[in-house]
Amino acid sequence: MLLVLSFWLSQGSKQGVGSALAVKAWPMRGPAAALQSGFNQAERAKELAKTATSADQWDGVATAWTDAIAALQTIPAQSPERFFVQRKQQEYLTQLAAAQQRALQLSGPDVFPSLGSAVLDDQLRLYLSYLAAMGPPEILIVGSSRVLQGLNPQFLETTLGDQGTPARVFNLGVNGATAQVVDFMLQQLLTPEQLPKLVIWGDGSRAFNSGRSDATFARILGSPGYQAIVATEKPQFTEQEEPRRTPRPPSAINAYGFLPVTEAFDPAVYYQTSPRVNGRYDAFYSQFSLAGTQEGALRSLVAYLKSHNVDLIYVNLPLSGDYLDDYRLPLEQRFQQFLQAQSQRQGFGVIDLLSQWMGQNTFFADPSHLNQTGAAALGQQLARHPLVREKLQD
Repeated sequence: MLLVLSFWLSQGSKQGVGSALAVKAWPMRGPAAALQSGFNQAERAKELAKTATSADQWDGVATAWTDAIAALQTIPAQSPERFFVQRKQQEYLTQLAAAQQRALQLSGPDVFPSLGSAVLDDQLRLYLSYLAAMGPPEILIVGSSRVLQGLNPQFLETTLGDQGTPARVFNLGVNGATAQVVDFMLQQLLTPEQLPKLVIWGDGSRAFNSGRSDATFARILGSPGYQAIVATEKPQFTEQEEPRRTPRPPSAINAYGFLPVTEAFDPAVYYQTSPRVNGRYDAFYSQFSLAGTQEGALRSLVAYLKSHNVDLIYVNLPLSGDYLDDYRLPLEQRFQQFLQAQSQRQGFGVIDLLSQWMGQNTFFADPSHLNQTGAAALGQQLARHPLVREKLQD
């Protein structure tokens, strides 16, 4: 067997590493046969990739790379070939990931005309696919980018299960989602059958400032998807007559709707490239008013969820101490009072975590957004919160 491998290595310098020609002359067993099989599958994957233009064809490429990796994996750890083989597997894993990415970008039909937001379009498609695979989750997370990257549904789900309260969790957060956007998504975009048992809405005062322009909702109102909603259509998967040929942009959002962000907020580094904006000049606090269209959207949503026996918990997400300056902090305190008053008046739960991590920058990606470390900690914290467990057990 070592003689066969030596011959293959000598020929590899002439024909290229991975050529299967060098070992075809001898019947092989053990590691030599595994090498031959792996190299053959790798060559097959490369040939398939030359003409792949659809999701199904890229799936075939991915399968061939998977078979190549599986063949090499059968070589025992004690074999002298193993160290070389591990490096080849790393190479094949990179090719496999690329093929899977191409298949993903070409997969599935558009479920609806665009709603004016690439993230909303992507999240809607993903949630409908999740529903087809898993059914409605017990917990649906909604809100803006602060919750999209700030609350990890898998940590919430796992910790709940460890405590004897199993629940499936999906994060349907969307960049720029205000109260109006969340109300639209849950009340008009989804059907009652697609709703969860419990909605966890994670955000802050920026979602309720009726004094500032609601750019995200304005784009939705002007979109072809909104016109379809007005015509009483609902998003759904339909049969695709032709395979998708135009790839969608890649997305870092995972299978549970969560966007992991690794950066850790370090003021000394962050403000070298980003301006330090005083709250007086922060557009999110422009003409700050908690009375108006956003408050009306909250009332409408709470009433709708109650009519379908869906509980609501609003989580006032943490902000960094660097963000809560002498202008923002008093406005955020007004919002805390607003939340408590609305909670008592309308009958929904509130978990106020605004200031709990003011001195823990390692949980933040920037002054107002959590990173994946903070998102994991928040998921575990909410799973242990008695209000969340109470609503799931009702």
